[in-house]
Amino acid sequence: MNNKIIYIVDDEENVRTTLENVFRLAGFVVHIFDNPFSAIAASLETQNSCILLDLSMPEMGGIEFQQLLHKKRISIPIVFYTGKADIDSAVDAMSGGAFSLVRKPAANSVLIEKVLGAIQMHKDQDPFSDESEQAYASLQILSKRELQVALLVANGETAADIAEHLFISRRTVEAHRANIFEKLDIKSVARLAQLVLLAKVHLV
Repeated sequence: MNNKIIYIVDDEENVRTTLENVFRLAGFVVHIFDNPFSAIAASLETQNSCILLDLSMPEMGGIEFQQLLHKKRISIPIVFYTGKADIDSAVDAMSGGAFSLVRKPAANSVLIEKVLGAIQMHKDQDPFSDESEQAYASLQILSKRELQVALLVANGETAADIAEHLFISRRTVEAHRANIFEKLDIKSVARLAQLVLLAKVHLV
């Protein structure tokens, strides 16, 4: 199958309808679910696919659904799309293996780009490869706070945003970032993002 598949899991009907139209026009095969239970009961295709997942839903939250998929060893990249993301939720989502977290509302082009990136990453990387395990081992040398900062930096959060939500100064964030780069012996955010992506399946 050459067509890319998108699974949209959101409890808001207007959001589901809008996203369905966006991704159908972009050439995706679209499946929509109004709750995680319906999605987990479906036969989810793990190749060339992505889940666009709401973070906050009445019966089961996105993080819980993400954890359930991992327990069932269903490996599908996830992009969270939510209007209610705080910094703790973002850390939980990213450390749980999500490719990205996008805040509502977002431009259609941004959503499509994130989903395509998630599918490509999943295609290129075996989540249980030696390289993945090595990346995870590298991240284990970071302190808990450094790992929080690393995950958020890798997701594109600014130093100012990280400082505000973690209740620390921007200078402290920058110091953590410098320590992270030194401990991991890296020189760019791009390399940090690559390590985080490789390690994510082990970070749950």
